[in-house]
Amino acid sequence: MRGPFKRPSWFWGALLVIAFLLTGRRLALSHPNPHRLRFAHTFTTESERKILDAAVAEFQASHPGLEIEQTASNSEVYNTIGWRLQFQGRAAPDIFFHWQGFKVEYCIENGWAMDMSPYLSPGFVDAFIPSVIRKQKGGIYFLPQSVDISNLIWYNRDSFARLRLREPPSLEEWLRDCVAIRGAGVLPLAQGNRDLWPMGNFAAELLGQTMGADAAGRLFRPATPIQPGDLRGLGAFEFLLRNHCFELPGVLGPGAIGALNDIDAKILFLNGQSAQHILGSWFLADIEDARQKNEIQFSIGVFPIPAAAGEVDAMTAVSTGFLVNPRTPNPRAAVAFLELLLSRKYQSQFARLGNLSVRRDARSFTDDPLATRMRRPTRVTRRSRRRCFMTRAAGF
Repeated sequence: MRGPFKRPSWFWGALLVIAFLLTGRRLALSHPNPHRLRFAHTFTTESERKILDAAVAEFQASHPGLEIEQTASNSEVYNTIGWRLQFQGRAAPDIFFHWQGFKVEYCIENGWAMDMSPYLSPGFVDAFIPSVIRKQKGGIYFLPQSVDISNLIWYNRDSFARLRLREPPSLEEWLRDCVAIRGAGVLPLAQGNRDLWPMGNFAAELLGQTMGADAAGRLFRPATPIQPGDLRGLGAFEFLLRNHCFELPGVLGPGAIGALNDIDAKILFLNGQSAQHILGSWFLADIEDARQKNEIQFSIGVFPIPAAAGEVDAMTAVSTGFLVNPRTPNPRAAVAFLELLLSRKYQSQFARLGNLSVRRDARSFTDDPLATRMRRPTRVTRRSRRRCFMTRAAGF
């Protein structure tokens, strides 16, 4: 009786070689490529992508053989987990978008951000407002794209005119207007807070107006006790809830604010189903896209959240911008691309979408009516001038 057939050892060796040849590319670790830069960002509207694509094409034309590979993510996903996860895989970005604040500091502390100082062109940072070019740990790790005003009240001008409403000079008047709007059978506010940050930003501004910027900032420091009196500014939010200003029969049911996300709420407003929508200055890019597609059937206005009588006339804002991975194989090219993207040429194009550039010459190329309105939010009242402060509130 013959024993079981045994293949010679060379057979198994040959099989292993063939398997490696067939799958080696998939099994191999990703190696840095000095001729390719991965660029991760959250610019997802068609208008924004056209600007980025033009900048990428210009840079590649002036750097033959160098390719920029873009990865665009939904801002909500990127803001919550995406910015961390992108450093856990085999293809970490060379250049990436971020919001200034504790997340940038976290990237620096974890070795995910590079000091760009040695690669910046002489005089480049002088083109920006000094306060937005921050030295952190003795270096420049973050280059600013814009300042985003965190909370603005976007409103349907046609609805306001029909109801004989004006831009309110005080928080008290705005709250009364919201009740009047609902009484007229119109949804006062289309808001989606499933991801928590939209109303977190709104709450931060209410607290800042009640307590002042410095005291409100204390609320967002870890292990800091919060006293009941610190939260009195949230009374306005409670008033809106109590008076059903986030709901309307036939449009949104009770509790819908917690079921909708930010995109759902945007669509409701742009479709004309609500009189107002609270969101940051970046909403103008969505408005511009909807305009180009003839999807907006009404005129849109904007005003800052007004302060209550006797309170600080303040608004929350955060700077956005870019960092470079210290492990990039081509740091000089990465910084050179950012200098092109942040040049007057491309910043002026972003400004047409409502981008609030922090270049010194931004006023001369910001001509969109709504963007211009956002650049001068102070109203002539008996209150003090409107102050702008940076926040680390939810979403930033």
